[in-house]
Formats: sequence, structure tokens, C-alpha cells
Amino acid sequence: MGPFRFRAAVVLELRRREEQAAVAAMAHAEARFREAGDAIAAEEVRRQTSQHDLAALQRRGADLGTLLWHRNWIDRLAGEVERLRGERDERARQVQEAGRLWHDARRRRLALERMRDRAWARFQREELRQEQKAMDELARIRHVMPDIWRSEP
Repeated sequence: MGPFRFRAAVVLELRRREEQAAVAAMAHAEARFREAGDAIAAEEVRRQTSQHDLAALQRRGADLGTLLWHRNWIDRLAGEVERLRGERDERARQVQEAGRLWHDARRRRLALERMRDRAWARFQREELRQEQKAMDELARIRHVMPDIWRSEP
């Protein structure tokens, strides 16, 4: 009997590479999602700081143009926060999609690995069967033709 050879080994290697690519894509999507969250937090801090500055200006007294400029600035920052939240939500969907693709790639790889393991077990059983068959043949020959095994001087 020849050495074990899994015929779908090339496909299994392809599935492993697909899974690795899916893991990398998922990590990239998660990093982009975290970046979006950090950007929201930074923009929210800028908006809150601007609101505190506006409140301080109002307490001290400022001209109408300056107050309107600060309110418009705060509105623009609030709009930027909302835009970033939409971007973060889109990136969250991308993370979910990448996770689904990774899960599918992993499932396909594991299915091929189970096929390989079953083929290996069949190969081992067949190898043992062939070995037992050879041993039985030797025992039969020894039993049927006992004279061959005796040494006569």
C-alpha cells in the first residue's frame, strides 16, 4: 500500500488561505470601526468644549456676531458628530459582514479537515486490514504446508 494522499489537499490549503484572508479582513474592519468610535469621541469633546466656550462668552458678554459664529460652529460640530455616527454604523455593518465571511470560510475549512481525518482513518484501517491479511496468509501457508517449516537434516 502506498503512502497516504488526501486528494483534496490543494482545496484544503485554498480554504486555509481563504480563512486567513477573512480573518485579516475582519481585523481590518474592526480597526476601522474602532477608529470611527475614536473620531466620534474626539469630535464630541470638541463640540462640548465649544459649548462651554459659548457659555463663558455669554456670561462675560459678547457681541451678537461672535455668539452666532459660536452657535454655527457648534451646529457644524454636531453635524460632524452625526456624520461620524453614520460612518461608524456603516463600519459596524462591515464588521458583521466580515465576521459572517470568516465564519463561512472557517466552516468550509473545518468540513475539509473532517473529510481529511476520515480519509486518514480509512487509510489506517485499510493498512491494518492489509497487514492482517498478509499475516493470515502466512499462518495459512504454515498450517497447510507444515513440512516446509520443518528443517530436516
